[in-house]
Amino acid sequence: MKALFIGFVLTSLTATPALAATPGSAAAPASAEPGFGGHGRAVHVDCQSRKAPKGTVGHPLTTLDQVNALALRPGDRVLFKRGSACTGTLAPQGSGRAGAPIRIDAYGSGAKPRIQAGGADDAVKLHNQQHWEIANLDVANTGAAAGKRRGVRVSARDAGTLRHIVLRGLDVHDVNGDDTKDEYGSAGITMWVEGNTTPTLFDDVLITGNTVTSVDRSGIFLFSTWNNSGWGKEPARRHVPWTGVKVERNTVTDVGGDGIVLGSVTGALAEHNRVHGFQRRSQGYSAGLWTHNSDAVVIQFNEVSGGETTRDGMSFDVDENGFGTIFQYNRSHDNAGGFLLLCNAAGKIKDAVVRYNLSVDDHFRGVENCSGGVESAAIYNNTFVIGDGVTQTVINENNANPRNVLFANNIVVTRGSGKATFNLRSGGYKLENNLLNGVAVPDGASGTVTGDPLLTAEGRLQQGSPALRKGREIAGNGGRDHFGNPVTCLPDIGMHQLTTCD
Repeated sequence: MKALFIGFVLTSLTATPALAATPGSAAAPASAEPGFGGHGRAVHVDCQSRKAPKGTVGHPLTTLDQVNALALRPGDRVLFKRGSACTGTLAPQGSGRAGAPIRIDAYGSGAKPRIQAGGADDAVKLHNQQHWEIANLDVANTGAAAGKRRGVRVSARDAGTLRHIVLRGLDVHDVNGDDTKDEYGSAGITMWVEGNTTPTLFDDVLITGNTVTSVDRSGIFLFSTWNNSGWGKEPARRHVPWTGVKVERNTVTDVGGDGIVLGSVTGALAEHNRVHGFQRRSQGYSAGLWTHNSDAVVIQFNEVSGGETTRDGMSFDVDENGFGTIFQYNRSHDNAGGFLLLCNAAGKIKDAVVRYNLSVDDHFRGVENCSGGVESAAIYNNTFVIGDGVTQTVINENNANPRNVLFANNIVVTRGSGKATFNLRSGGYKLENNLLNGVAVPDGASGTVTGDPLLTAEGRLQQGSPALRKGREIAGNGGRDHFGNPVTCLPDIGMHQLTTCD
């Protein structure tokens, strides 16, 4: 049934005085560099150059230590020569200001400049800094043996509100980290807040257009000790979520543990990301793209596949203390652990919405539940295709803890030798107006439709489908289906609204 799945089409400077430098480092005079905005000075870096290091195009700086020793100021740019490679950790100093961030980028032609940390804690590091934009670097951090290490780390401790962090067009790879998942944990790209004396958060964060591959433990990981559940080594005194966070158009592949994790954020958006091959080496529990300790997170237009093992191993997860989470218009396929996890232990999950998604050949569990209850969630107008040789428990409850979940207007269809069952124990799942084909109708289900839904190769309904006009109306349904068609009348069942709403 893999043929059913179709991926997304994703869519003149004035000279100024030299930069200050600490004793033993080279001063870097101003240099105009076409193509880069800002009002500061440009410092050029080429670690293969053998000329006297002055920071100019003709005499670039030659080591990361020289860069790290600079007192950078708002509007300054540090430009690494394409085709060059530097060893060690890039840990530049200073902060920009609103409208004048400090930028790190590439110049010249050829491959992205490489930062190879050689097994250090971090290849690129910012700590308690703000108004930074880092772009177009090739980042690796391979040690002699696995250990706690990161590719790109942006962190803060007891610093208040830190604003404007942009990570763009970075290629992060070959980070042989350990299996730690929290602050200080190993990852390709990670941002975290630690400490517990001064409430601290990041505001205005953009992580876009990066590739992360062959890393352990996590791909892209956001975390704060200032969270609802106290997860972390230093229990937070209260929840202090980050604001203005957007994670978009990143590709994460061959990850030991989690793919992309948004923790302790409010109003965040994750869209048009691709995660493939996660939970490949971790002994813990990992999902493809998920959120925890967060409010009003929207996760949409993403593709997740290739989750390995059933220690989670599913595409998506509404995790503990997730309030108002929305997963919509995503595609999931070929995951060993399944499609979705509602994972609460001692906290809450409230007002979660999972709608207009496509799941193809996801094994083991369609919707799994952790040990705790679910205060409220709605899973509606999704399409589950369970192909030849695939076995899935569409809804799996391992216990009878209280849950309040609407499961409505979903298509569940088996093909070939595919098998699907339901394991309902809490009495809290309300199954209404679902189309089940090749699946026994669970006790207590209402409005169930049976028969072949007549799906096209990309999961669209066709005329004559028994799914047409058989869904139940759901208030606040988002107003559009998986393909952008309006849903303003009696809905069809599944992720596609074929019926035209006048």
